[in-house]
Amino acid sequence: MNTWKKTAALTAALAMTTTLGACGRGGDAGGEKDVKATLVISTLNNPFFVSVVDGAKEAAKDSGVDLDVQNANNSDQTALNATTTALTKKPSVLIIDPVGSESGGTMTKAANKAGVPVVAFDRAPDSGDLDSFIGYDAVQAGKEAAKSLAESIGEKGKVVEIQGILGTNVAQDRSKGFNEGIKAYPDIEVVAQQAADFDRGKALDVMTNVLQGNSDIDGVYAANDEMALGVVAALKARNLAGQVKVVGNDGIGDALKAIEAGTMYSTHAESPFVLGKEVLGISLKVAEGEKVEKNTVLQGRLVTKDQVADFCEFLTDEGDTDTCKGIS
Repeated sequence: MNTWKKTAALTAALAMTTTLGACGRGGDAGGEKDVKATLVISTLNNPFFVSVVDGAKEAAKDSGVDLDVQNANNSDQTALNATTTALTKKPSVLIIDPVGSESGGTMTKAANKAGVPVVAFDRAPDSGDLDSFIGYDAVQAGKEAAKSLAESIGEKGKVVEIQGILGTNVAQDRSKGFNEGIKAYPDIEVVAQQAADFDRGKALDVMTNVLQGNSDIDGVYAANDEMALGVVAALKARNLAGQVKVVGNDGIGDALKAIEAGTMYSTHAESPFVLGKEVLGISLKVAEGEKVEKNTVLQGRLVTKDQVADFCEFLTDEGDTDTCKGIS
């Protein structure tokens, strides 16, 4: 069993334990009241977060949780408004994926004041008392991406870093990890660092501008796959796709297809579907007063062309039937 299979098996076992342990508690068994959870998610315009919700819904269905999903549309104010409305309904647990760390703190403190337990994932609030936080190791993701990018260009050359929303811990930590990792390669120069807010269209514009002054780059690291795909589009416009190596982060379907096609080199795959299942399972325990870890750190894995099939097999085993559609 290879390393990914071992990690996948462990993650699957944890998810199954959480789900099986929860079955029956949220439904009608014993006359217990249904667990009602509200999930305020940063956006549903990004395939990563769509898959997170799919995973959470799957786990909610299996465990009898009444799950209400609210889309913040990448707006701090919309997220705050959704939180305020949700708290008036006294959910069993509030689950948040903040747009920004500061607004996440405001959401958390509002839940604290209302006496509603709160679980956050992916992006950490900067204040307030969380019952639990779940996320992938963003620093390690950046380090592994740096290593992959370095290997793809022969450990020498010029590279660009496209950063996410810098008001979030995820963007900051992925950038920190990347820059720490790339220091191990003295013959690689980072010639540009710009934020594109985890958005594909913004990354296309940013990369187009970067290429005007840096037409001789060898590689690009984008802090998520949506931005990596925007980078690929900019490279295609200059007939550089495949020639300039691109490394992303998340493992969304379009990125896996791009890796198979050779326009992306790799992605640090962090299954959002599995994340959604884990978040829902832990949130159910919190709602029922069970003791949980304050921080749950999930580990991703780099996926290059020869590992796409293995990763897709793992996703299918986890119940994610959408990410790898159209991938042979």
